[in-house]
Amino acid sequence: MLLKICGITRKEDLFAAQKAGADYAGFILVPGSPRCLDPETARELIRSADCASVCVVRDMPLAELNDAIAFLHPDIVQLHGAETPEYAARIAGAEVWKAVRMESEADLREALAFPCSRIVADSGGGTGRPCRWDLASRLAAERSVFLAGGITPENVREAIRTVRPAGIDVSGGVETSPGIKDHKKIQLLAERIGQ
Repeated sequence: MLLKICGITRKEDLFAAQKAGADYAGFILVPGSPRCLDPETARELIRSADCASVCVVRDMPLAELNDAIAFLHPDIVQLHGAETPEYAARIAGAEVWKAVRMESEADLREALAFPCSRIVADSGGGTGRPCRWDLASRLAAERSVFLAGGITPENVREAIRTVRPAGIDVSGGVETSPGIKDHKKIQLLAERIGQ
């Protein structure tokens, strides 16, 4: 089971995630998010990462995104807005993941068809509540899925049993406040994923 700790804003939280065995570290580049990083901070964190780096963006103009990729050198770009398949196909220099709100049959159809290497099944991004795990389970039977939205150390085992995703994507579920990670919760979540 792969693990992504998202919304990292500080080096000590990055190192705690890596120590716990996280495979991916997520960095938010969405203006208005309490976890949004300026480009210099994002670049410093990505350079410090020993795990794969994921930059999360929402409806960023394509030229701006490609410039950001050239500046930051992330391994992956995770699209969190209304980006189209055509937009995704024109991203250069990074693997592409797409976050899809998993609340309806139409969401499931969109996720099944979207051209990217992984789908992040979410409830809308930043809501702190689970998506529809029944739909996410159907998606995970067809595609490589990371399950996000409302995942905590308390419900992660049930989430894995129900959805059978390739990985877990958690942010708020291991925080003391937005952007400030609780290192004990990260470790506990990682331990429960491994059991």
